[in-house]
Amino acid sequence: MSDPVGAVPEDAYVDPRAAAVLRRYEAAFAGGAGSRGRAGAAVAGLPIPVERIAEDLLGLEVRESDALGEASGLLVPRERRVWLAGDEPAPRKRFTLAHEIGHWVCQCREGRTQVADVLCREVDLSTDTVTRALEREANIFAAELLMPRAAVRAVWEREQDVAAAAARFAVSDVAMGWRLYALGHVAYKPV
Repeated sequence: MSDPVGAVPEDAYVDPRAAAVLRRYEAAFAGGAGSRGRAGAAVAGLPIPVERIAEDLLGLEVRESDALGEASGLLVPRERRVWLAGDEPAPRKRFTLAHEIGHWVCQCREGRTQVADVLCREVDLSTDTVTRALEREANIFAAELLMPRAAVRAVWEREQDVAAAAARFAVSDVAMGWRLYALGHVAYKPV
């Protein structure tokens, strides 16, 4: 087992709402395999079926468009619809969808945002506003949904290779690198 090497507490990058969504999905559609809480059960369900979670569990319609401009995704709460940039690679779309689910679960369903559309652009992460905090919250949710802590730990113990772990979770090498760094499994930030 690899010891965490980071200085940030692991729980700072874990969102219990993402784990709750996974448990609900597994109970409803996967026979409850992950409800045992075992890393092995979580690994068996990889990659996480994020589109099925959005559509089948949460009732969100997922569509793609090449007309989102600089945005990777758009959540339209009043229509229960998520738009993804059609020209992005599949791992990026998966993370964007998980991010938009994060906005839906963490902010819309909790009544913390208006029913206005949530447009997610990289510029929103660089501002010093409430928007930045909401985007960060959605990113942490997305990371936990796609790369659950226990599953990451189990895969990393076997793989010890960022690209191989990323492939197992169907995420980008960069997303996996950040997740490994945030959970303290590697000492370096991804490039």
